[in-house]
Amino acid sequence: MHPMKAISLTLLWGLLAAIPAEGALRVMIDAGHGGTDSGAVVGPARESEIALKVAKALERRLKSDNRFAPLMTRQGDQMLSLSERVRRAEDADSDLFLSIHANSSPDKRARGVEFYFQNQLPPDEESLFLAASENKMEKVVEATHAEGDLKKESDVRSIVEDLKRQVRLQKSFILSRTLARTWQKSEKIDASSIRQAPFYVIAKSSRPAVLVELGFLTNPVEAAKLMKSETQEQIAARIHQGLVEYLGRHQTKFPLN
Repeated sequence: MHPMKAISLTLLWGLLAAIPAEGALRVMIDAGHGGTDSGAVVGPARESEIALKVAKALERRLKSDNRFAPLMTRQGDQMLSLSERVRRAEDADSDLFLSIHANSSPDKRARGVEFYFQNQLPPDEESLFLAASENKMEKVVEATHAEGDLKKESDVRSIVEDLKRQVRLQKSFILSRTLARTWQKSEKIDASSIRQAPFYVIAKSSRPAVLVELGFLTNPVEAAKLMKSETQEQIAARIHQGLVEYLGRHQTKFPLN
């Protein structure tokens, strides 16, 4: 084969591989914080900058894999409300919501990646906890119904919503576990790295959602690593591989929509 033809075919296959296939998994990548909200700041390390760089590195990788259709809540240094992040994911009809953050702690020895999915507190407790933790004046709607006073339509709606929630929780846990397993292949992580918490963006998402804390900026060693482009690319590669494994083992589309 003529060398030029071989090069042309290579470029062609590369372009074809980058075109999302029909039914590709739509992943909303949420780079935490941004704009006037820098998140955790320790010396030169800024959470908002690190989160965006990792998010963009992951977006590039997913764009080169036609099994995925990556989306971003933000492409630059802009501030978005938590509700706007969730709304963008919902409007885009994404299949997964992945929020990228960096951690901090009063204890400089604290280290390691953490994967969070939605907690299972009762709705009223969860709403109160969220309002306090996010320090926002969000209107909390109580979903309480007098026993025996519900119509059949309300009963059915309640059952369907509960089924959706259980499926979402299960898939979020599976994704967290898969990402942790992938991470474990290249870096030893703590057994308690998978956790539940009522972070707004994952609690309010109607899709399977995971929030990843990449490491602790208050740990000098981890902060130095997280600021390196090489480490950011490695992290993106791990998340990409985790998504590939998740896709290969589990149903791609979210049921009961």
